[in-house]
Amino acid sequence: MESNGLSARLDTSADAITRAAPAVLRVTAGLLWLSNVSWKVPPGFGESADGCGGLCAFVQRGIDNPVAPVYPWVLETLVRPNLAVFGWAVLLTEFLLAALLLSGTLTRIAAVVGFGQSIAIGLSIANSPEEWYWSYALMAALHLAVFATAAGWRPALDARRRALVAGVVAGYGLIVIIANVKNFAGPDLTGDWVLFGGATDFPGDFGKNVFAGSVVLGIVFALLAAAVWFTAGRPAARLVGLASALAGLVLLVAYHDGGNLLAAKPSSGAVFFAIGLFLLAAPAALGARSVDPRNPADRDADVGTRPGHARARESDPPDVRA
Repeated sequence: MESNGLSARLDTSADAITRAAPAVLRVTAGLLWLSNVSWKVPPGFGESADGCGGLCAFVQRGIDNPVAPVYPWVLETLVRPNLAVFGWAVLLTEFLLAALLLSGTLTRIAAVVGFGQSIAIGLSIANSPEEWYWSYALMAALHLAVFATAAGWRPALDARRRALVAGVVAGYGLIVIIANVKNFAGPDLTGDWVLFGGATDFPGDFGKNVFAGSVVLGIVFALLAAAVWFTAGRPAARLVGLASALAGLVLLVAYHDGGNLLAAKPSSGAVFFAIGLFLLAAPAALGARSVDPRNPADRDADVGTRPGHARARESDPPDVRA
């Protein structure tokens, strides 16, 4: 009897993990890009009269430590002379990857792009000193897993998810406020940190990249969390979502090596953009129920969240979103 009870509990746990796994994989991939987007700093992207750092140094390491034939030539001949264009392309790509994966929008497209970006990074620096080549293989594998488990092109929405997203945004804003309490609203990106002040990769470097900003920026996120709570799934969500997405793009474009509006980094902009995508892409009706192809009653229902699929199919993966 005890073994049967243990087996039942394990089955229940396995089922819960299976349902949560797609969201965990997707958010993990989103955080990966979110924590790395901000060190690509325009306009020089690390290239200056003082030397070559940042993205510039990254490209140079790929030239000096070749991984695959021809690739160093591409970096030296095409990328390095056009570093500003390449830098903006990388910055925009990783900004969008973070926003799409965190919001659950166009997840499979983001997974394909993320897979390609992971391979490109690995081909650039896998042989550089202090690099672990398996890191980039695991990055690529993570995006394959996201692709395989993604269920739809837009986030699902119900009261629980609305509360979860609002709570996460409010928590993000609170951490930004606490971490940057010594910087009220200034553009300075190198002010004193209350949190993440150490020189460690984690949590120091991670925190400084993900939670950069100021007290005012944190307050804006807290207000946005309230807006998510009150408008998600309602017509007003379109306006709030559009404003949030535009704010994210403004913070991205305004970012430079001298600072930014409210000391934000592209990571902050990507969070704004992700919230905007969530509000714009989520179903308009809060009470709308997502079609579950595992449910016999739903197998002949129209699937509105899968472009190009007019009807649900029994072979479709479970419609698990977060």
